[in-house]
Amino acid sequence: MPELPEVEHAARCLREWVAGRTIVAVETEPRALRIFRPHSRAALARALRGRQVASVRRVGKHLLLALGPEPLGLLSHLGMTGKWLRRAPGEPAPSHSRARLLLDDGAVLHYRDPRLFGRLRLVPGARFDEVTELRALGPDPLAEGIDPRRLGQLLARTRRAVKVALLDQRILPGVGNIHASEACFRARLDPRRRGSSLAAAEVRALAAGVRASLRAAVDALQGPEIVYVEEGGENPFLVYAREGERCPRCRKAPLRRIVQAQRSTFFCPRCQE
Repeated sequence: MPELPEVEHAARCLREWVAGRTIVAVETEPRALRIFRPHSRAALARALRGRQVASVRRVGKHLLLALGPEPLGLLSHLGMTGKWLRRAPGEPAPSHSRARLLLDDGAVLHYRDPRLFGRLRLVPGARFDEVTELRALGPDPLAEGIDPRRLGQLLARTRRAVKVALLDQRILPGVGNIHASEACFRARLDPRRRGSSLAAAEVRALAAGVRASLRAAVDALQGPEIVYVEEGGENPFLVYAREGERCPRCRKAPLRRIVQAQRSTFFCPRCQE
């Protein structure tokens, strides 16, 4: 599923595809009403028609498109299975295309989302700083870096398992289930430990693990169309979805899978303490 690296890749692709382009028409899927909440399909289509895309940026797992000439924002959250795809004039649409932006160069931008957990939300005046869910986010770990001192202070206040705490977007926005597991492995930390139990050196190792995991994933993403691991794509991760395989570090213990906060966690029981 899309986490910070996939959303960052999507932002880069969207900048290449739509920056400076005008949306000449919008088509939406009638059965995908939940994606357009709190607005209607018709309201979204009317608002976007004739708008020029001024900029695209990413904050956490959110894509923020600023449109003109009169300021308007479009917030895109990819949910669990969402992705943006470009099709040249005359090319067939991908399956599960829920919204289609027809551009002035003849290309069509498709929002594909099989499970319908994503969102396309209008933001009046492109005032993204007034959107509650964005204001609640912590500093972006890729754009702003990770301050180990701040991370340590936040973890010291929680009794949650460290891996579960990493999923809190107020702490490290953009980090999801995959990179929380990967970061704990890189830091040699048992994902079941309480966040408050970590020493300063362990917090620094965790911060480094998050950075390394995110950067490796961003650097590995190539091409305009990503196939997520859950869709059958290649698994580039060290431990995620590798239950039963030998630990890639100690080469002795098989990797384990447990469930934390209703999410799968993968770790090495021998070298993560």
